[in-house]
Order: sequence, then structure tokens, then C-alpha cells
Amino acid sequence: MFERLKNSALASRIRYAFGKAAGHPSPWDKDDTLVSSTIPVTDDLSSRTRLTPAKLASIIRDADDGEPGDQARLLEVILEKEPRFAAHLQTRRLAVLGCRWSVQSEKAPEEAARLEAILKKAGCRKAMESLMRCIGMGYSGVVVDWSPGGGEIRGFRPISSDRWVFDQGGNPALDTDTGGRMPLSSFHPAQILYCQADGMTGLPARNGLLRTLLWLYLFKNTSFTLWNQFLERFGVPFILGKLPSGDFNDAAKRNELLRSILAVRSGGGGVGTAETDMQMINGASSSNHDAFERFQRYCDETATLVILGQLASSDRASGLSMGGAQDKVRQDILEADCELVSQEMQRLLDWLVRFRLGVDDGDFRFVIDCAKPEDMNTRAERDARIASASGCFLDRKYAEETYGIRLGERAAGMPGMQEGFSDSPATPGEQPKRKRPTAADRRMMKICASAIGSLVDADALEAYRGSVERASRNAFGDIPEGLDDHELLEEFKKRAPAFLATLPGAMDGIKEDQLAKALADVMTASAMNSTLPPSFWKSYPLSREGSRDS
Repeated sequence: MFERLKNSALASRIRYAFGKAAGHPSPWDKDDTLVSSTIPVTDDLSSRTRLTPAKLASIIRDADDGEPGDQARLLEVILEKEPRFAAHLQTRRLAVLGCRWSVQSEKAPEEAARLEAILKKAGCRKAMESLMRCIGMGYSGVVVDWSPGGGEIRGFRPISSDRWVFDQGGNPALDTDTGGRMPLSSFHPAQILYCQADGMTGLPARNGLLRTLLWLYLFKNTSFTLWNQFLERFGVPFILGKLPSGDFNDAAKRNELLRSILAVRSGGGGVGTAETDMQMINGASSSNHDAFERFQRYCDETATLVILGQLASSDRASGLSMGGAQDKVRQDILEADCELVSQEMQRLLDWLVRFRLGVDDGDFRFVIDCAKPEDMNTRAERDARIASASGCFLDRKYAEETYGIRLGERAAGMPGMQEGFSDSPATPGEQPKRKRPTAADRRMMKICASAIGSLVDADALEAYRGSVERASRNAFGDIPEGLDDHELLEEFKKRAPAFLATLPGAMDGIKEDQLAKALADVMTASAMNSTLPPSFWKSYPLSREGSRDS
């Protein structure tokens, strides 16, 4: 692209775009420049100078001119001194490193498995972690240590951030120990993995998130120094001593009073005359004591928004707008970060395939699985609502494959949801045969619905009415007939755990003893209203579950 501009007036501005005329060396050839680039420049910026607005402006100007060495060293110092910045960047790095990656191939899956093993053995995780540094710095690079012939990778060495320089076209080069500059294009393309953060136009040194926070860091730490001075001046009460006007001009008495005040501050006691007056004065007021704290909080929240894109990961997450919506922001950032890293890892994989197989047809792919896992509780509730609304059974094979559980045969007399599954898909157009509910079934479902209705709000009961009816039918549908009222209630209580286990997740808060008490109350009320035989409340008095007055 740049070859036709090599002898033009723009050549000086894009001088790092041109490589060696003799061609590239082999990727496994060792170069002193590559070795030295992994060693940081010995220059402790934090102890050499105190950061001031003028010094920071000078560092930023140098970075904008393609010399970001001081800026990179300053950013390293900031990550040491500002734990919030370091923690948020680490959150983004670990989010990517926590995703499973693999090498996939449709034509040669066995070779793909061998390539994946080679990358893992070489320390692919370390390479990905080093490339992720471009999020904060704006750029990052890793040296690939190839074995002779290129069939194996021995390891990876990250390039120090302060070794990079850029021309006005954004083309990178490495700063050598001898003072020379080696353009990245002078090395074999497989020797260095170079990653650049997406951002605004300009040099890569301007695209890092930490570059955006440089001035904020300066203001925050300047404010923190002033805050300490403020607390020392106004946060600690001081003592005001008063002398009679006739004694004020007496230096000996003034000094004696001052010594007494200092004794009070350090030892808690002092001596004075009857005319001596000492007053404890508190300099802090409700209008100014938290001004610096609010500013510090503003700086911290701004940094969180810049790096993480939302506040839900730190200390604010409630409801859909603050929790669910910001969770989507985290997912978007994770997918973008994975795409950023996977591009360079795909380039490395292409070279590895080319060296090992002699040709690269694009069949091998480096894939990072960053898809958000499905919420199985939501899916289970959806399946239950669909099955209830359609009146169809769930396919047993679908349930086992979807939820990863194995359904056994139901034991005789054991209540549960087993009858809600079909061993084979239903014939299209065929509706499952259901037993017509009897008067006793309807009474039972009404009692269960009334008991549940006393424990949850009406909206929840209406939303899950079908599920409640199905759960009550499965748990209580085979209760033997001919039981007296006391035996009937005991049978209800015995089957209550199975009934609760089949309720929707929104009703997990209901306990067994709460359900048993609610069933007893509903059955007592039904007996008193002639829905149940009037002998019920006599055979099972309320004193067993509570007082009659309740």
C-alpha cells in the first residue's frame, strides 16, 4: 500500500511503513531487537518527577508526536497507585480469559485438536492476556518464540509498552537499546503479534482507555492531597485560649497559656488561672465536610463508566434498567474484546497451519466462545407455560437433552410430574387424552388454589394458574376416597413437598409449614361454609394448627 509513497514527500511521515529491502528473515531467527524489546526502559517516572499539569501536558504532546514512552511508563505507575483502574481493567481481561477457546476445523478435526494442544502448551493464555493490554494502553505486542521450521511454538514474550514508537501514519516501530528504530514491517509477520485498540482517529497511543483518564487521575490525586490538608485543618477540633486584656501583652503569660493548650491536646489535661478561658472549636460544618468525598466518588464512577461501560458491576444494580440493561452492556463489551483478541490469534493460527501443512485454505478457525449462557429457569417456565396453554405433553427426549437430566420411571403411588412427559412425540393433530375432572378433583384444585392465593399476590396466582392446577392435580389427584377430614388433611400435608417442588420458580419462597397451615385454614373455612362436611372442624380442631380465635 505504501510502496508507491516511498519516494514521495509523505515518506518522512510514514517512515515506519517500509521494511527491509532484502526481505523478511525467518520467524525463528533470533534478533537482539526482539529480545531487548521485552525489557522495559529503566526510568522510574514516579520518583524522578512530581506529576504536575505542565508535566502531564508535555507527556501527552510527546505521545501525540509518536513518542509514547513516558506516557506508557506513567500509565504503569497509575495502575500501581490507582487500584480501581487496575481492578476494572483486570475485570475485562479475566472476562475474556474466562471464555473457552478452541481450534475448529470441518475437514480435519484431529489436526485441529493437535494445533489446539500446541497453542495451549506454548501458553496461549499468556499471549491473550498480554494482547488485552491494548485496552488500557491503546496498543500491545507479543513476540512469538518459534521452534526451527515453524512446526512448534515454544512460548510468548510480551513487548514492553514503553518500547513502541509510531510515525504520523500510526505505523509502529520498536525502540532499540542503541537508539535506533526498527519498523514492525522489518520483522517476519509471524514473529510479532500486534494488537491495537479501536478508538478515535489518531495514533494508537491516543486510543487507550487510560489515556482518557489521565487528567481525571491528576485532578483526583490533587484533590486527595487537598482533602488531607482540609481534614487536618478542619476535621480536627482546635483549642482557642483567651487571656484578660491586661495580661495579653505579657509574653510570659501568653507562652504559659500556649504550653497549657498544647498539653491539653497531647495529654488531655492542663493548668490555668481562674481567669484563663479555653474553648474547643470544631472547624467542620455540614455544608463542606463531604465536598471532597463527592468529588472523589464522581471520579471513581466516571472511571468505572469509561472502562466497564456501566456501574452495575461495581455497586449499582437493581431492576431491569440498572441490572438487566447494563448486563447487556457487559455482554457487548465482552464480545468486542473477544473479537479484538481473536483476530490476532487467528493470524497466528494461520501461520502455524502454513508452517506445518504447507498450505492454509482457511478451514482452521480460532474460536472464543463468549456467548451468554441461557437462563434455564426462564426456559423451564416458558416450556411449562407452553405445555399448559397448548394442553400437550413435553417430549421426554427434549427435556433430557435440554436440561441435562435423566428422567427415570415414576414409582408406584409417588406423586410428581412424570405424567406430564411423553415417551415419544405426539402425532400431529392428536391431542392427549385427559381424564375428565370429577367434582372431588375440582374441589381439591379449588382448595389448593385458595391456599396458594393466601400466600402470594393475586397477579402471581393468575399468571401461574395453569401451573398451580397441574401441580395440584399431579400431587393430590390420586388421594384415596373415603378418608375422613383429619386423614384427608394429613394426606395433604404428606404430599405438600411434591406439590411445592412442581410449582413455578416465582413461588420458591413458600415453605411446607406455611402451605400446611394455609390448607388447614382453607379446609376449616370450607367446612364452616358447607363446602366440606360440617364435621371437619370437630374432627380436626383448630387448636392443632393455631388458636380458634385466629
